[in-house]
Amino acid sequence: MNDNLLLFKTSNYNVQFINELKYQVRTNPKKYALKTAQEVESVFIQILLKSMRSSLSKDNLLDNNQSRLYTDIYDQELSREISKKGTGLTNIILKQIQLQKKL
Repeated sequence: MNDNLLLFKTSNYNVQFINELKYQVRTNPKKYALKTAQEVESVFIQILLKSMRSSLSKDNLLDNNQSRLYTDIYDQELSREISKKGTGLTNIILKQIQLQKKL
C-alpha cells in the first residue's frame, strides 16, 4: 500500500513536470524542444528503474524509508546521466515535437 502511494506521488510529480515542459515547448519550441525531449527520456528511464527495483525482494535490513529515499534520488540522477548519453528515445521525441509543430 505504501509503495503504491509513493508510486502515485512520483507519477503525479512526473505528470506535472511533463506538462510544464509541454507548455515551454508550445511557447518557444526552438529553445525548449531538445531539453524537453531529454527530460521526457529521463523521466521514462526513471520510471523504468523504479519498476525494476520494485520487482526485487524487500526482505533485507536496509529496506526502510531512508534507503528508499536515497535509492529514488540515485535513480533520478542515474536516469539523467543515461539520458544525456542517449538511448535513442530523445530523437524519437524530437521528431514527434517537430511533426506536431508542422500540423
